[in-house]
Amino acid sequence: MPRRFSSARHLSGVLIALVLFAAVASTQGCRQERSRYGGTVVLSTVEEPAGFNPLFYLDTLSPNIGSLIFNSLVDIGEQLEYVPGLAESWQVSADGLTWDFHLREGVSFHDGQPLDAEDVVFTYRTLLDPASESPIAFHYSIVEEVEAVDRLQVRFHLAEPYSPLLILLLLEILPEHLLGKGGIGFEEFARAPVGSGPFVFQSWDEERILLSANPEYFDGRPYLEQVEVRWYPDQGRAWSALMRDEVDLVMDLELEDYRIIRGDPRFKTYDYLGIFYYTLLFNLNDPLLADAELRRALDLIVDREDLIEQALNGQAVQTTGPFRPGTWPYDPQVGNPAPDPARAAQILAALGWQDTDGDLILDKDGEELALTILVDEGDLPKEAVARRIKWQLFRAGIRAEVQLLPPQEMFEEHLYPGKFQAAILQFNAGLDPDKFIPFFWHSENIGYSNLGAYGNAEVDRLIEAGRTSPEFEERKNLYRRIHALIADDRPALFLYMRKVFFAASANIEGINAAPELLYSSVQDWYIDPSQRERR
Repeated sequence: MPRRFSSARHLSGVLIALVLFAAVASTQGCRQERSRYGGTVVLSTVEEPAGFNPLFYLDTLSPNIGSLIFNSLVDIGEQLEYVPGLAESWQVSADGLTWDFHLREGVSFHDGQPLDAEDVVFTYRTLLDPASESPIAFHYSIVEEVEAVDRLQVRFHLAEPYSPLLILLLLEILPEHLLGKGGIGFEEFARAPVGSGPFVFQSWDEERILLSANPEYFDGRPYLEQVEVRWYPDQGRAWSALMRDEVDLVMDLELEDYRIIRGDPRFKTYDYLGIFYYTLLFNLNDPLLADAELRRALDLIVDREDLIEQALNGQAVQTTGPFRPGTWPYDPQVGNPAPDPARAAQILAALGWQDTDGDLILDKDGEELALTILVDEGDLPKEAVARRIKWQLFRAGIRAEVQLLPPQEMFEEHLYPGKFQAAILQFNAGLDPDKFIPFFWHSENIGYSNLGAYGNAEVDRLIEAGRTSPEFEERKNLYRRIHALIADDRPALFLYMRKVFFAASANIEGINAAPELLYSSVQDWYIDPSQRERR
């Protein structure tokens, strides 16, 4: 049975004929290296894909195979900015209710039929039609209508201004001529997809999916002749297949596997930042942690570099707020304070905390300065971080207890009811800041997804402005201001983002390790010709 999903997406060994190569090279200056064309790359996934139809199947696998077959109106750049995809440009009306997208000329589906505005309209109208029962339709409730202005212009009408619309337009475009009235069924299509992307679906059997280069791809014919996808029961067996030279790339390596493989000359290793930022989240309804000065003292005590080196083996980077470092909403001017236990001691003393009985723990009015930190049981890196924070706090005269709890119990009995002091928690940074920032940091979600009960009227206002502002630079400034305000309020101590590791055969060139660009860069991968027949 096909597998449905409940949230939006979001990745022959012979040189082409000389005549075709000449035609490609004459129009694409970046693809004039004749020796780069040809060869096969074998990708690995954990479990077999369910199917390829972006309206009904979530491609959660690594690699995101659907991104090799289909295209969307827009794509994502290295800083999570939106860049042209099928749409080469777009405009927003002054009231933010109408968006016009201008499609590229000369784009075709793999069967040779042109892709135009009617295909875009068909894709989105099908999605919005209740009869289709698409499980992602609820994400698109802001869209009232989609129309074709002409052959290459599409217009979206919105119910209200919504600046993050572009994140919804990462949806891949389907061919109306195949799936429209009288066409094939969606489930049949999902097993033999036809898109407009850099690779063409060829076959699917019990062991593999085979794709071949699209010689007519609008952004240039891929260097590779074929991409093969094989699946394995778990990541360990995929890694073993890489070691046996059966596959060329394995994602999400365990740290020990990464350490073994990084010294092997047969492979290149890569890392990128994951999508989660890790925090020491405070419950601001707790009388102790409601004090901003006490939170400032804790910020001066916690040594993030020490956490990363001692608890995480150096496999993380510091973060200062709720965005991924290096992306457009992240303000590089916001920094974490250098650890300063002496200054923290002065702040705590001013608040009345002193060690009056010589037991190395500060006290006030007969009460110890104590903190309980919740951690979900079984997450070993987070447990290690919590224990290291406990040690750092103890050296500053604060007694910390680390309480390990099953995740369901931790959330249902402590976090959601607000019955906690602090917790090591990770939050999704998202592709667009509006995706998660309102859930975690807007005061209207206190008692729901705003677990720490953080409220700042200016942050609320900026979040709402970021949702409606039509100008990218204005949105960037708004979110960077949000970053600075939240960092200064310290509703949490922002700690780090973990690195994710993967490895590929050393003879593959052109890999872009940025997670949003990894599989869109496959069209630029190429293999040393002397290595193409090694299997």
